[in-house]
Amino acid sequence: MESLAHFVRLSTAGLLLDVNTFRAQRDNPYALREGFLVVIVVGVIVGIASLIGSILSRMAAPDPTAVIEVLQRYSERIPLFSGLQEVNPDFSFDPIFDLLTGVFSTLQWSSLIGAIATPVVYVLGWLIYGTVAHLAARSLGGDGTFAQTLGCTALASGANLLAAVQIIPFATVAGTTLLGLIGCYLGLRAAHNLPAWRAFWATLIGPILLILILLVVSCGALAILIASAQGS
Repeated sequence: MESLAHFVRLSTAGLLLDVNTFRAQRDNPYALREGFLVVIVVGVIVGIASLIGSILSRMAAPDPTAVIEVLQRYSERIPLFSGLQEVNPDFSFDPIFDLLTGVFSTLQWSSLIGAIATPVVYVLGWLIYGTVAHLAARSLGGDGTFAQTLGCTALASGANLLAAVQIIPFATVAGTTLLGLIGCYLGLRAAHNLPAWRAFWATLIGPILLILILLVVSCGALAILIASAQGS
């Protein structure tokens, strides 16, 4: 069993777009297993970094419960509150502020849930994209196996290591999607021995299909809303 450092090196090679590593992954008999573990390692690193960043951000920010309590006390002194109580003596802002308190209490757990979900989301995204990309590459004349496709494209998940910058409170990063697509391009070209343009289209077919599906779903939802509004 390879060490954790080995999978970190593989993901780093994907981040740095090391062509030789992509080519070596094609001939690796354990490409699928190691690819899966690379995606998991990257997901765990990013998830932990995001969790730490969220905790540090929460420590640096004021307590939301205390802020809500101050707002609640202030709201009871404004003329609007007195006027509403004259109309309805039982009127109170308490349900609104109780709802806000519940929302913020739930959000406190969202960072932990996100940290746990990140590796799962990465794996699902890798499997779905890898399947579509493999079918596209084969239809364009590629000769790689499904395991080689997944093994090579898994290295592209190393681009997500840039998201580990979230360990710094309020920090964000851009460009991971583009860098990941470049990694997928190198992976598909290495796995299937495709010419440059065929590897390019095999890389983009998946995202293009996703965009088309989202457009169709959005247009369908909009049409339903318009029809409902006209019917009512």
